[in-house]
This record gives sequence, structure tokens and C-alpha cells, in this order.
Amino acid sequence: MRIGNRIGIHAVRCAVTVGALLLAPVLLVTGAPLRRRLWRRHQGEHGRGFVAKEEGRVSPAYFVVTNAVFRTLCGPSEYVLRRRRPV
Repeated sequence: MRIGNRIGIHAVRCAVTVGALLLAPVLLVTGAPLRRRLWRRHQGEHGRGFVAKEEGRVSPAYFVVTNAVFRTLCGPSEYVLRRRRPV
């Protein structure tokens, strides 16, 4: 998605919030592993990254992993994973 497309960016942000609310039961149970997998896919060794300033591009996945509603709904599963694994 192009950075200059303000209307598109706002539409994606709104769609991510609505989607997170619709998928709330799934995110409460498996949100943390899904969020981590998405993060590693884009920021990993061969990933394109979320933002490419040179190209003027932002990945829609950036809006998913940084969305406050999405992060909040992933919190309970993150807590369970931390408590389950001995550190």
C-alpha cells in the first residue's frame, strides 16, 4: 500500500479494528502465536519488512501487528504462553 494514499490507510486501519473485534474469540485463544508468526514473516531474515520508505510502501500487516485492539485481544494468550514456558 502506498504511503501517499491517506484514505486507503484509514480504511485499512478501520478494517483491522473491525476484523479484530469480529475475531475476538479466536484472538483471545491463539492471538499471541499468530501475531508472532506474522511479525517473524515480515521482519525475518528474508522478509520484506513492514515499511519501505524508499519505495513509499507500507505493508497492511503493519497495521495488524500495531493495532491496539489486536494487541489487547492477544494479551490473554500471551500471558498463558509466558506462564506455561519455564524461563
